Amino acid sequence: MSIKPLVFAVLSVVSAVSFADENDVGKFYLGLDAGSGKVKKKDPLTPNSRVTSETDRVDGGRLYVGYQITPKLSVELGAVRPSDYKQSAINGVFSYNARVETKNHDLAFFYKLPELLPGLYVLGGATYSTINTTIEFPALRRTNSVRKTDTDFTWGGGYEARLFGNVDGRIMYARYAGTNLVTVGLKYRFK
Repeated sequence: MSIKPLVFAVLSVVSAVSFADENDVGKFYLGLDAGSGKVKKKDPLTPNSRVTSETDRVDGGRLYVGYQITPKLSVELGAVRPSDYKQSAINGVFSYNARVETKNHDLAFFYKLPELLPGLYVLGGATYSTINTTIEFPALRRTNSVRKTDTDFTWGGGYEARLFGNVDGRIMYARYAGTNLVTVGLKYRFK
C-alpha cells in the first residue's frame, strides 16, 4: 500500500479541525507516532557479491515525551524503532543473509511556524543509535553478529492540529539514522 493516499487523507482531516493552542507554555505531553519509510540501498557486505534481495521499506514507531518551552519552541525525548533491514547476496557458491536491527533514541527541538501556516513546524536534534547486525553464511554453517553505536543528526518537519480536548494529531517527515520516515500520530497534553 502506498503511503501517499494515507498522508493526504490524514492531512485533510487534520487541516479541517481547529489548530493547537499556541499558549500551552510549560506543559508536558506524551505521544506516539507510527509510519513507514524508505531505506537507502546498501552495498553488499562482502566483496564481489551480488545482492539477490533487499528491504526497501521499513515500518516504525516513535514513543516520546515532550515539554512546551515557549509558544513556538518545544523539546522532545523519543525512542524510534524501525523494522529490521534485511539483505541477501550471493558470490558463486557462497551466500549470506543479513539482518540489521536498529534502535534510536533522539533529543529533538520543534519550532512552530504559525506565520507561514498555523500548525506547521520544523525539527532538529540528535539521534543515538544501537545497531545490531547478524550475518548468516548458510554454506559455512556460521553466523556472525556485530553491535555498534552511532550518533547522527535528526531533522524534518510536519503539521500539527488540535483534534479534541487535550489531544493533538500530527503528521511528520523525519530522518533518523539514515532512514526517512513519514509518520502520523497523536499526542496528549497534560493540564
